[in-house]
Amino acid sequence: MTGNTEATRPSAPTSVREQVYRYLRQQITSGELGGGIRLTEEQLAEQLNVSRTPIREALQRLTSEGLVERVRRGQLVVVAVSSAARAELHELRVAFDQVAARMITAKADSVDWAGLYALLDPLGAALREHGVGSPQYSMAHLEFHMAINRAAFTPITSSFLERQAFLYPTDDYVQQPGHEPVSQHRRLLDDLSSGDLGRATEAARVHALRGPGDAAAT
Repeated sequence: MTGNTEATRPSAPTSVREQVYRYLRQQITSGELGGGIRLTEEQLAEQLNVSRTPIREALQRLTSEGLVERVRRGQLVVVAVSSAARAELHELRVAFDQVAARMITAKADSVDWAGLYALLDPLGAALREHGVGSPQYSMAHLEFHMAINRAAFTPITSSFLERQAFLYPTDDYVQQPGHEPVSQHRRLLDDLSSGDLGRATEAARVHALRGPGDAAAT
């Protein structure tokens, strides 16, 4: 691990507006918010403890992307995402993470690892205060993985991956019982920062896989 002052930094914290958008997009594409569920600004703002403005903007973006639709009387409902589509998105996540592992290994000496490890603190705080199934934990989890991508790739590539935040649901196996979330993510950083390409790519693959069977094999 290096503390090089010229290191590639995880970048500034994500805005509330972007966090809300990422969270809602993830909830829809992962199936946590199923097709036909009605979405209201007031209810979502209360759930996420934010003002209605970022909720309104997120819903507008999701509507333009076809993940939310406006029905009778202007009501907004979730568009169903099929299990086949979710499976495809998960395959993409596994592939993206292994590429990120290769890229970050190639520049391991210039990555701000201390900044990445520091993101375990808000992850742990969200876990303790709100629980693993909470929106707060989900948003901290998203920020952690997006920061790894920002460190691994150039700004143009990482900005593309920022729009793919839905690939990082919080129901992957490291969040399931018996797999403590913060220690699993710390171990991921340990492997990514090792400088060992094989170790880093395998760690990324294993971390991305879901299900008790995959967990038992690790």
